Amino acid sequence: MRNEQATKSIVIAGAGPVGLFAAVLLVKAGHSVIVLEKSEGLALNRRASTFHPATLDLLSPLALSDPLIARGSIAQGWQYMIHGTKSHAVFDLEIIHDLTAHPFRVQCEQYYFSDLALEFLLASPLFEIRFGHGIRGLEDMGGQVRIQVGKPGVEYELSTAWLIAADGGNSTVRQKMGLAFAGNILPSTSITLVLNHPFQDEIPGLLGVNYVWTETGYYSLIQIRDQWRFTYSPDPGQSLEEAVSAPVAEAHVQSVFPSLKPYELLHIDHYTLQQRCLHSFREGRILFAGDSAHLSSPTGGMGMNAGIHDAQCLVEHLLPVLEGEDAALLDRYSRRRHTIALEEIQRLSERNYRWHRETNPDRRQEIWRELQEIVNDRRKTRDFLLDSSMIRSRWREKEID
Repeated sequence: MRNEQATKSIVIAGAGPVGLFAAVLLVKAGHSVIVLEKSEGLALNRRASTFHPATLDLLSPLALSDPLIARGSIAQGWQYMIHGTKSHAVFDLEIIHDLTAHPFRVQCEQYYFSDLALEFLLASPLFEIRFGHGIRGLEDMGGQVRIQVGKPGVEYELSTAWLIAADGGNSTVRQKMGLAFAGNILPSTSITLVLNHPFQDEIPGLLGVNYVWTETGYYSLIQIRDQWRFTYSPDPGQSLEEAVSAPVAEAHVQSVFPSLKPYELLHIDHYTLQQRCLHSFREGRILFAGDSAHLSSPTGGMGMNAGIHDAQCLVEHLLPVLEGEDAALLDRYSRRRHTIALEEIQRLSERNYRWHRETNPDRRQEIWRELQEIVNDRRKTRDFLLDSSMIRSRWREKEID
């Protein structure tokens, strides 16, 4: 193994939205960063596609929100619907325009944000990214973290004062440390299709973001530019291999939206829905953020946003430590974001999961009455949107000591 001298750079594992946003914040503050990414390039990951108002507000001072908005679709309003009826519960984010500079959601694939962040970073001599360099092992030595890094034909050690683990739900850092990832797998898989079809011309009252009950199931339909993301659960007893096959996916769309012509299916993806969380987001000189620290149901689009908020909070606490303050300050980062992950993000995403997948007629009526009470009361609507826009979780974070 080739030895490498200790670096003054902060090392980040993972070149996804969370790791790259943390890098942007650190580089902007004048600190050098090395990102280790085991893949040979940025992942063209379509999974996360929602950027909430609270996140857009964080990105704006870094000049990252406007180009992201230009690449995606703006959804000022979103709604719950009952398929085949005129029953709608519409939420207009303009109601909270006084609390955010971005009273809308932006629907844009996460890799566009990664591209923008990387473009920002590559313009700085303080930044280095090493594609294809995976972490093979690591050890917290007390005053530094020693990392064994490798790619085919190359192995070396890299020592850093701080390692930020933003390497996703299957985090190598978390696994190498043997940390428990408490939680459970939710009893449903989600299938997402990307379709090139003018649903907006065919479905009365359709908005850019729609969560819909059918007679026996549900789907969501979300517009990104001129394409639509159609998400649903596979039929009971269907194997995953069968469910993600093109003929079965086509048949499912046809069962909801019958058409004489086949649909133009551009992409098929699937999600295992999980609610998991580390006990602590700090382990000595190793700091966790994003999916490496917590996972939640993607219903409502909070996962990536929460990870970006983790990165913001982490760097806010790390910067004073880099200037000489007590490293115990980073424990507050862990307390804040761990609390938000469990009590805000997982709570709300689990509620969304239950609401969307409810099939019991009596329970559906209860949920629908609750939604109607919210949309017909401006105060309740504002309160509801503070949660869904993730503004309240940002407020609450600041109150946790």
